[in-house]
Formats: sequence, C-alpha cells, structure tokens
Amino acid sequence: MTQIFLVRHGQSEGNLFRRVQGQTDVELTADGKAQLPYLTKRFAETPLAAVYTSPLRRAEETAAAIVGGRDIPVFADKRLIEMCFGAWEMRPWGEVNLESPELKRAFLHDPDRWHVPGSEAHTAVQKRMLAAMTDLARANDGKTVAVASHGMAIRAFLARILGVPSERIFEDIPLVNNTSVTLLRFENDTFSVLYVNDTTHLPAPPYTPFRENGKAGGPRCYDLRYRPFDPDAGQERYIACYRDAWRGAHGTTEGFNASACWLSAQLHSAEAPGCITEALVENEFAGILTLDERRGRERGIGWIAFLYVVPELRGHHCGIQLVGTAAMRFRQLGRRAMRLTVAPENPALGFYEKAGFVRVGTEAGALGDLLVMEWTL
Repeated sequence: MTQIFLVRHGQSEGNLFRRVQGQTDVELTADGKAQLPYLTKRFAETPLAAVYTSPLRRAEETAAAIVGGRDIPVFADKRLIEMCFGAWEMRPWGEVNLESPELKRAFLHDPDRWHVPGSEAHTAVQKRMLAAMTDLARANDGKTVAVASHGMAIRAFLARILGVPSERIFEDIPLVNNTSVTLLRFENDTFSVLYVNDTTHLPAPPYTPFRENGKAGGPRCYDLRYRPFDPDAGQERYIACYRDAWRGAHGTTEGFNASACWLSAQLHSAEAPGCITEALVENEFAGILTLDERRGRERGIGWIAFLYVVPELRGHHCGIQLVGTAAMRFRQLGRRAMRLTVAPENPALGFYEKAGFVRVGTEAGALGDLLVMEWTL
C-alpha cells in the first residue's frame, strides 16, 4: 500500500490576475509564497520517502516547501504538469467569457467536449496523470510520498479514478484550492480517496480562482477584459476618472488640473502607443490603466501613472487584475520593478500594500508628499 498526498501549488499570478495560465511558467504571488510555510509545518512530522512535482516553478516551489529542508529526494515529472490551454494561454478570463461563452461552459461543465487550437484534450490529461501517479505509487509500495501538481490536472485525475463522467465533473469534483491537500491510497493497483481539498493548515479561507460556481465565499470576482484606449473618443471619460480618483485620494478636487491631466495622458500615449488600456466587464467600462514606459527605464523600473477602477467594482478583485496587466507588460520590457505614487491619506494605500507594493521613498505632489510604492517583478 502506498499513501500519496496530492497537493496543488500555492497561489500563482495567473490565479490572482485572472489569466488562463495553463502550462505558462508563471510566478507564485506574495500570498502564494506566504502559504508555503504552512505546508512546511503541515508536513514537518510526515515521513516522506519522496516528493514528486510538475516541472513548472509554481509547483517546484510548493514541492520544496513540502520537503522543508529535509533530506528527501525530489523528482520532476512532466506528466504532472497542468493542462495545456493552447490559444487560451495567458488570455484574460474576461475575454474568454465574452468571446467564447459556450466553450467556457464546456470547459467547466463537460471538459471532454472542450477544445481550442493547440490545446490538450481533457482525456489526454487524465491518461498522463493516471500513468504518472500509478508509476510513482508502484515505485513506493509501503511508503508515503507527496505530489505537487495543478488544479485542472488534479481534477482530471480525480474524475478518472472515481469514475466521474465528464458531464458530471463540475458538480461532483471540486476545483481544489491553492496548497490544498488530497490524500490517496494505492493498493492492489487501485486508487482510493481518503479526503479531498483539505486546507486546514491555512490560517484563513483560501483564495478560490473560480467564483462562477457560487460556492466560494467573499465578494463576487469580476473578470476583466481589455482594449486599447481611444484618445479621440475618450478624453471626457479619462478626465472624469482622474478627477474622481483625485477626490478619492485627497478628499477634494483642489489642485486638480484637467488640462494637465489630459496633456500627460497624450504624452504617455505618444511615447508608447497602447500604454493606456481600458478595462471592461463584458461590455461595461470598468477602469483605466496608464503606464509610463519612459520614466525609470535606465534603472530597470516601470511606472504606473494612473490606475482606476469604477467605484461600484472596487472590492471585487478588479484592481489587482490591472496591477497584473501592468506587471506583465513591464516584464516584457525587461524591467526589474514597477512603481507608483499614492497619497498617504488615499484609501487605496491599503490595497497597494496588500497587493505586495512596499514603500521605498517619497516625492513631492501637488498637495503634499506622495509615497513611492514598488513591486518587484
């Protein structure tokens, strides 16, 4: 008999930024890294013969946390990797939701029927996961091992060994949470499941990437999609958003200069076409992101000049998606960090600190000193 702890990786940037990450090798978030010591503590007294992991970094870091510095061999197995999403990889879920609602429904509710160009079949994921898990179970008869893998891969495997048909997966098999533990037993060449999706090692309810199922707690998560800002048609909206943000930051519109605001936006757009992005929920305006790609370039730093979410969507996981869009762009440009400024009295300061920005200095603003906040890329 082999005992297997099957663990999903810590929260990744794709989870947090609401991107279809699949086999893209994204980083763990600050929260994802903060989850790992709890895994280390959970497994500290568990005698593991080996740890197996997907070769993606988010899984490898999770596997290292399970090991916790002990002398336990770690083996990477590409068969434990996440499903390949082909043409969907790293696209915002908001785009997928709007452009391909029937495919999205098939992906969630009947994945055997889901396919996009370049994607991996759900049945192929089941086949390779079953083969990998069977091989490692047979190789460790009489022992206990741990496996670090991914949400869809784990779900596909569980459906296979439990005999759940594709059209019942959404109802019968949970999409396991970040760092969740599922305990399996392998005996007489058969898997049995002792428990699924256990996160009792975490100090608070875990982040759940899919909110559409209605089972996750907390406020609703709205998935954003993006389009280039049209300066010919968007001047009035841009200025109105900036004015609202100014009022929210300072409690007054004193010092706000609409002409200067718009001139700055035009300059950013002229220097780097596409640096201003509109965010939408389906077809409704949700916010604006303006990047200053020139400032700090020689130091490897990118600047967020303006980040705005409409009031009714604040607290619904939209701001962090805009932060993620900025991070992805500045990584493409080879920057090592991104920065923004925020007034000390701005309620958004708490959001930025929770998101992972740290204070690195101050600079003068129109109504007083502003905090300079930095996110390491």
